[in-house]
Amino acid sequence: MTDKIQRKKPEILSPAGSIESVRAAVNAGCDAIYIGGSRFGARAYADNPQGDDMREVIRYCHRYGVKVYMTVNTLLKPEELADSLYDYIAPYYLEGLDAAIVQDVGVMRFLHRHFPGLDLHASTQMTLTMGESASVLRPYGVTRIVPARELSLPELADMRRETGLELEIFVHGALCYCYSGQCLFSSMLGGRSGNRGRCAQPCRQLYQCEDGRGAGYLLSPREHCSLEHIGDLMEIGVDSLKLEGRMKRPEYVALTTAMYRKYVDLYDKLGRTDYEQYLACHQSEWQEDVRKLAELYNRQGFTSGYMEGRSGVPYAVPKGKGDMIADLRPNHGGVQVGTVTAVDPHTATYRLERDVHAQDVVEFRDGKQRTSYEYTIGEGRRKGELVKTRYLKGSRIRKGDSVYRTKDAGLLEEIREHYLSEDAKLTVSMHFEAAEGETMKLCAAFQGEDREASFLLEGDICQKAQKSAAEEESIRRILCQTGGTVFRCSNCRVKLTGELFIPVGAVKRLRREVLAGLLEKLEASEYDRHIGKPLTEINNGQPESEMYAEPMHPEHVAGQPGSKDPERIVVSVLYDWQAQKAIDDPGVDDIYLRTEQMDDSELRRLIRKGAASGKNMYLMMPLIFREAVYRSEQQKLSRGDSIYRMSELTGYVIRNMESFVFLTKEAGIAAERIITDANLYTANNEALSWWQDQGVKHCTVPLELTGQECQELSTSVDIEAVIYGYIPLMVSAQCVHRHQKGCQKKNGGGQLLWMQDAKKRTFVVLNCCKYCYNIIYHGEPLCLDEERQQYRKCGIKRFRYDFTIETPQEMTDVLKGRFPEGQKGHFYDPVQ
Repeated sequence: MTDKIQRKKPEILSPAGSIESVRAAVNAGCDAIYIGGSRFGARAYADNPQGDDMREVIRYCHRYGVKVYMTVNTLLKPEELADSLYDYIAPYYLEGLDAAIVQDVGVMRFLHRHFPGLDLHASTQMTLTMGESASVLRPYGVTRIVPARELSLPELADMRRETGLELEIFVHGALCYCYSGQCLFSSMLGGRSGNRGRCAQPCRQLYQCEDGRGAGYLLSPREHCSLEHIGDLMEIGVDSLKLEGRMKRPEYVALTTAMYRKYVDLYDKLGRTDYEQYLACHQSEWQEDVRKLAELYNRQGFTSGYMEGRSGVPYAVPKGKGDMIADLRPNHGGVQVGTVTAVDPHTATYRLERDVHAQDVVEFRDGKQRTSYEYTIGEGRRKGELVKTRYLKGSRIRKGDSVYRTKDAGLLEEIREHYLSEDAKLTVSMHFEAAEGETMKLCAAFQGEDREASFLLEGDICQKAQKSAAEEESIRRILCQTGGTVFRCSNCRVKLTGELFIPVGAVKRLRREVLAGLLEKLEASEYDRHIGKPLTEINNGQPESEMYAEPMHPEHVAGQPGSKDPERIVVSVLYDWQAQKAIDDPGVDDIYLRTEQMDDSELRRLIRKGAASGKNMYLMMPLIFREAVYRSEQQKLSRGDSIYRMSELTGYVIRNMESFVFLTKEAGIAAERIITDANLYTANNEALSWWQDQGVKHCTVPLELTGQECQELSTSVDIEAVIYGYIPLMVSAQCVHRHQKGCQKKNGGGQLLWMQDAKKRTFVVLNCCKYCYNIIYHGEPLCLDEERQQYRKCGIKRFRYDFTIETPQEMTDVLKGRFPEGQKGHFYDPVQ
């Protein structure tokens, strides 16, 4: 950790969901792109290139000095990782892929073992909120962290101080309501898992609160735009500014890239003081640039609220109320271009506040952003003009309604002309020499900002001219004819010694061959990479799926790793009364105390009471362990009054990397006393082995694995299964309570809020003010009591009941074996 942070010019990292978007990003000035292939990426429905097309993308980008990061940022099932990942990555690795973005620690471990020359970037799907996690990621080839998008500027600055790894920050585009990597909403409602790149975006749907408040898009954040914070991020020393948008059109990619390129370059050139003066003197230019970004995509405007600490920062005073949520409209909001001045039974008249173009699309909306009519403009009109249009019968247009443009045809055409009509040209210099009796020579050289390349080739032997001799200007003109190539010649030197006969065809052929050679050098991988034998030969003929620890056996279960204890019942509790019931129940063996709703004095009392009653007592760490909480717990450790060092504790349950580092590095807890929860996704054998590498010997089955897939896990790590509980669909730095009623700083209990979607499915929102996050639970509990025997066949004998929002009677019923009908989650139905 260092106390100093240094200003840095960051790379512009652009999204590429198609080959056309690759061209758009490169031509607009990006430094790197991130792109998915045919598999394992978090945008499965993008027009991702595959096979030879992906290799061509890598060559194309390297031609312009642009790096390529491939998204492998989904959770892989055991057979996918064992049978497919190696063959999928190998050709791109050899082609010069610059990095892979990963979420799954199993994928991370696998790629580093088989492709040690490949940089790995820890995806925002890992939900990393502090730099401390670098200590466990760096040994596995991780060179960059993509932190959770919810972090504030001060937290990012501290993260920069804490780690020498690169930092890549999302600065523009769509925001998820949930912390990335923690969402099961789409998965549990329709089988399309966000952790598998197939999110159906239930957060963009209408929800109705059961307290009678009106329906709204309560879980739909506004579009992110941190253009105004570029200077702050550069002063922090951020390495990469990431633009979201792999599902958006190439014009969007081009414009957002160009805008961030423009202002990063300006700040780098001017410095903070002169940059701020520039903006003050060029406000109309700034506003126009922001307007263009909004024309391409916005949701009820833009927000940079997370960077400004407006939501989710523990112990902070909340700023604003609901100002990050697009609760009226979940899709593109467009830009207001007029106001309705008159309406008759057939036509509406509006006055323009901006110029409009032919083929623009406009909508009439009321004060609640409800669209009443949409049409395409036939001809361009100027600001201030009155426009009259007929509307469809039944459209509810009123005087005073707003007119919004959702498609700016003129802007789109301008973007296409600048960035998509043709590729950028590479500027080269050429030097040609020829002398009688010697071979003609041509060298072409490229000099970039941070790279250079040249290629020299000899041609035919030159003869003395019998008639008219070659002239230097004629040769120069031929060499500069680079049309049909990616080059343009800015400086061409020609030196002819003697009266020479030089065939035009020979010069053209030499030019073609030299430029082809230079292009090959520019596109070539800068990495010296080799891979050896096929994977099965690397493993001495043994399939990858058999390269792990011994299969799970019935004796590998129970209270302590490797023991042969009988079946155990584990109970996690949210409230003190639930803990008391669990302590009093003789059928409960282990108790996990969640910390969200109880203070330290309550937890300390319950730990001692439970231990005295013969229970194994565990502390269950927060779902999100942000810096303010981490530092507060550090102080308690230093004062000697931390609950984490209580001798009565048997162990700890972690749900994020920060908790693991805190326990092992700060509190001095042995890793074998730690259990990973289901949301840390030990979904394959490599992931289980990674945690074993860290010394952890006990994990929880992810909620997205089927019973059959659990049988494919083979490891000596002890595994437990959650067989009852309300499924946490989201954990969010946003707060439905705050958005509806304002921040009350009251934890759950009486603060539970119930919601319904359009299909009348019920969800429960629990606010955890202690750590400043919301948890949204499915309204129908998971109940796998009847599937217990199938888990036993996997060697699992630790069965967990998660108690959260139950009434006392409901909890009693479950403890007595009277389970509700409930749902089966993904036990039988695999996620997509």
